[in-house]
Parts: sequence; C-alpha cells; structure tokens
Amino acid sequence: MPTFLVIGAPKSGTTSLYHYVGQHPDIFVSPVKEPRFFAFEGRTLDFRGPGDKELNASAVTSIEDYEALFQGRSTEKAIGEMSHLYLYCEGTASRIRRRIPDLKLVAVLRHTAREADRPRPHGVAKAVSRAIVRSSTS
Repeated sequence: MPTFLVIGAPKSGTTSLYHYVGQHPDIFVSPVKEPRFFAFEGRTLDFRGPGDKELNASAVTSIEDYEALFQGRSTEKAIGEMSHLYLYCEGTASRIRRRIPDLKLVAVLRHTAREADRPRPHGVAKAVSRAIVRSSTS
C-alpha cells in the first residue's frame, strides 16, 4: 500500500510530478498514474458521458487490484500514487483514512488569478474564471 498520495487540481502538473518522482531510486510509484481507487472503491462504474468509457475501464475498484499495483516495489522507502480525482469525490478522505491512517498527502493546486486567461481544455469558461478572480480580489 502507498505511503503517500498526490492529489491535485486537473492541469496542475501532477503528470509531470508523476514522471519526475518515479525516477527517484528511493520512490516507487504505481505503474498506473491515476488508479482512482479511493474515489470509486467497491463500485461498478457505468458512467456514460464523453470520455467515460475510458474511465470505466481504467479505474481500479477492488482492494486486490489496488494492492497488486504496488507488488513491483523492491527496496524503495516511499510508495505513492497520484489521482487528482481524490480532491473532488465525496467520501474519499474517509476511505483513505480507513485503509491507510498514517498516509502522507501531497496537494498540487493552481493559483486561479494566474491561470484565469489560459485556455480551459476541460470546459471551464474564461468568463467563469474571470468572475472568480474578480470576486476573490474585491
């Protein structure tokens, strides 16, 4: 089981962090970047929106499959995985605490004001971003 999790906002650099951290000789990271186990533990997924077919197929939902992700470790001192979805799914924190009470969390976030004018490939409109920035600075 992991000793740390990286959670964070989409497009905040977690993929880069996954690759960098995975190169360290004392750190083992799950071969699956986003297993999403603690978000969907024990569930049968049947999401039906755009891109959900891949999510349904790739999410790890059984404890046996999740534990198998970490069987490749050897002498690494830290074991981790990264799923930004943990930041957003209700009940995730309690599932993490129940399974791994001493787990360390690393949160990767974005600064909204700096990101407001960047394109949003995940469908968040610029107008909404600007409104958030205006309301946080007034």
